[in-house]
Amino acid sequence: MNIQPPAARARKTAMVLSAIAVAFAIAFGFAIRSWFAMVHGEVVSTLDGDGFAALYLVGALLLLLIAVLLRIFAGICELVWLERTWSNLPAEHRRVGPIENVTPVHIFGIAFIPVVAWFWKLALISAVANSLELVRKDLPFRAAVPRRLGVTACILGWLPPLNLYLAPFLWEMFARRIDVVCLELAALDQGLKN
Repeated sequence: MNIQPPAARARKTAMVLSAIAVAFAIAFGFAIRSWFAMVHGEVVSTLDGDGFAALYLVGALLLLLIAVLLRIFAGICELVWLERTWSNLPAEHRRVGPIENVTPVHIFGIAFIPVVAWFWKLALISAVANSLELVRKDLPFRAAVPRRLGVTACILGWLPPLNLYLAPFLWEMFARRIDVVCLELAALDQGLKN
């Protein structure tokens, strides 16, 4: 096996972007609440029709848009990490369902098909976990393969608002643990070559 180092920069970038997205989503919540209060009477008597409510609504929607865009970029970084992890698997294990020899084109291309992308990422996570367990038979390593954590992170990614507030952080935990497995495999592989 020729194991490349994990895509730690992509994983860390996804984490940072997700954390910033959460901050923008919380700011959106405060802004939309202020807008709602203005429109529904708490502050209406103090407004002289100068458009503050509209500004709060536009500001709130802008904050939400920024949060969504940040999560999209974080999702792309997660795919970059997943592609690197996938490339570390033995060639004979790179199969997902009926697709033989899944390539980076498959990983990224199918990930942008609406609805299918959810199930595709889940299938990739399962395939990575299964492959690493098969590799364990030939090249015993001690690190645990966090299959359930990856599946949980993926499934929570389907459920708003958990897809913003919880799933990215579970994904980070999953990715870190898979990176530990890959690093241990790289060390074992290097030891076998020497």
